[in-house]
Amino acid sequence: MTKKIKLEVKYESDFEVLGLFSSLSDYRLCWFINNSLGINLSRKTDITLTPFKSDKLESFSFFNYGDNELMVNYYLLNNRKGQNILLPEPKKLDYLLLLKAKDFRIDINEIVTKLRGVSQIATAVWFKQPEEVKNLDRLLYDLEMALVEKPS
Repeated sequence: MTKKIKLEVKYESDFEVLGLFSSLSDYRLCWFINNSLGINLSRKTDITLTPFKSDKLESFSFFNYGDNELMVNYYLLNNRKGQNILLPEPKKLDYLLLLKAKDFRIDINEIVTKLRGVSQIATAVWFKQPEEVKNLDRLLYDLEMALVEKPS
């Protein structure tokens, strides 16, 4: 008789992921995020990632800000490019705001509250259980690889 062994892998990441719903263009959304959070996201060269249900690489607009005092990096990505999307759920998700730090000394709930206070952002969602978000592990892996190739 064959014995089945199930391998469970604990998902660990240095990222906190927020989803933003907004009809604004990326540069206008950046302006509102910068004002509400007191940061300075700026446009970088587009980043090449693999969209959901695709094996082909696609370029997505990319904004970055590094806070040296709190040791956290902010990344803003457009979730959609043409028919391609990075994360399929929740439906109609427009942007991803990713925060990366080894030790988070900032309150993510406070950031979400500030973003929800911006009238041009319909809502902001914090993915507290990233292992349940389709394609997020692949996206974070691709992002890490892209950041290694292209330092900010």
